[in-house]
Amino acid sequence: MPNFDRLFPSIAKMMAAALLLASSGTVMAADHQDTPIEKGRQLFTESAGETGCAVCHGETAVGNPDTGAPFIQGISRARLNAALTGAVPAMEYFKLNRGDTDAIFEFLQYMSHAEDLVLNEDAAAGKEIFDKTAGGVGCQACHGADGSGDSAPDIRGRDARAILDQLRRNENMEFIKLNRKQVDQVAAYLDYLHALETH
Repeated sequence: MPNFDRLFPSIAKMMAAALLLASSGTVMAADHQDTPIEKGRQLFTESAGETGCAVCHGETAVGNPDTGAPFIQGISRARLNAALTGAVPAMEYFKLNRGDTDAIFEFLQYMSHAEDLVLNEDAAAGKEIFDKTAGGVGCQACHGADGSGDSAPDIRGRDARAILDQLRRNENMEFIKLNRKQVDQVAAYLDYLHALETH
């Protein structure tokens, strides 16, 4: 039986610490989605200017010759700031604060290095399963587009053994039917996502 005389003071201390953080306005970001890169990705692909930058520059910032939008992976901070403050008339409607601009800059720097990583044949097949076909909805429906977790845990870097274990034991995943080759392919893609996150 636990020693409640020791347990409750510990809980009280933790609650006091949590209240202190809340009262000071400090937010402890515990997941990958709160990092500057993930904030920048969300702004770039969806919400900057209410359309996202990707509508012209593409989701990976490689540009679009049809619209004249340039390749901007790894863009300098000076060029980005200039584009957002009047140098590019098509972007005059973008209203971003300094934190938003910094996050987009971090995402574009990240993308310039992420392209160095190769999505091999197995990982590419795993991506298709992860994005679309697993259980008819894809793993991303719960684990997020980059595997970092949404309504389910971060699974980047999980190996085939861990995936098989969850497919057998997790009742929320009973509807997903994958053969061993497909599991290996998903594991290869999760390795790729992990490499992107740590690159």
